[in-house]
Formats: sequence, structure tokens, C-alpha cells
Amino acid sequence: MIEAKVTISPGLGSALEQLQQLGQDDIVMRKVATTLLADVHDRIHEEGRDVTGGQIGTYGQEYMKVRTGDFGNSKRFVRGKNKGQPKDSGVFTKGKNKGQPRPNYNRTSDTKVVASLTRQMENDFKVVATEDGYGLGYSNEENFNKAGYVEKTYGKEIFGLTAREEDLAIQIAADEIMKIFNS
Repeated sequence: MIEAKVTISPGLGSALEQLQQLGQDDIVMRKVATTLLADVHDRIHEEGRDVTGGQIGTYGQEYMKVRTGDFGNSKRFVRGKNKGQPKDSGVFTKGKNKGQPRPNYNRTSDTKVVASLTRQMENDFKVVATEDGYGLGYSNEENFNKAGYVEKTYGKEIFGLTAREEDLAIQIAADEIMKIFNS
């Protein structure tokens, strides 16, 4: 789960404390999390950017073969009766899965890291309830561990909030607080 400490103005902070006493702070936190979900998801899993706005990293050549399905056996036959015909690139040629179909991930040849191959991790990225309210993260422990692995591998904070996302969180909270107090 993404944990971000957002510093808010004293006036906004006292209003949020009043809402906590009224039991309505949950509404504000849920609205902030649900609104930020799409932006954070797209930044990480589509644009491949960390919290500073920089690129997370690039995938290596061997990983790209798996990602795009461009394996060594995907060329055309050069000899024999099938000369000029494409080889069956969709099967394993070695190991225990020899002859079995390879998974097709339908990914592009873009080498930027987007922390997703099978889309399981990015599809599991959601608003999650915490002891303190709501956050963005994973309900699946394996995906949570993958997120930690990605940050450790690339040595960057990826699953936090950017400065723009923090500003947006503050603005959303302020708007929701005003709606509650004006209703």
C-alpha cells in the first residue's frame, strides 16, 4: 500500500479533526484515495514514472523477448520443405514445457519499466482500507511484495505520491471538507 504523509494547512487540519469527531472524516479520505487512484495507476503502470517524475528504469534485452514474444524460434524456416514459412513461435522449445504454448502478454516493444507483465499486479492496484483510513495499494500479498521488489531493484520510491499528486490530495480534501460543512 502507498503510504504518504501529506502536510495540510492548520485550518484544513482542524477542520479534518472536527470531521473525525463527527465521524465523517472517512468520506474525505475515501474521496481522496478514489480520485488519486487513476492518476497514480497510470503514472506507475502505463507511463513508468517514479515519484520524482523520472523513468523507473528500462527492461533488459532478455526480458523483452518474454514481454513481446520475440523469441529466437520466431523466425522463418531457411531450409527444407517449409522454407520461407514462419516457424511456430508460440511454443516452448526446451524444458518441461517443450511443445506447450507460450503465454502471449500482448505487450509493446517499449523498454520502459511499468511494473507489469501479466497485468495481475496493475489490475490489483486499488483503494484499500487501513487502520488510519484509506490508501492505494494491493489486496494480494504477492503483488505487495512485487512492489517492494521493484522499488528495491531500481533504488527509487515508485509507489508514493508525486508533489503534484500530494497537492491534488490536499485540494480534494479541502473541497470535500467544504462540501460537508456547507451542507
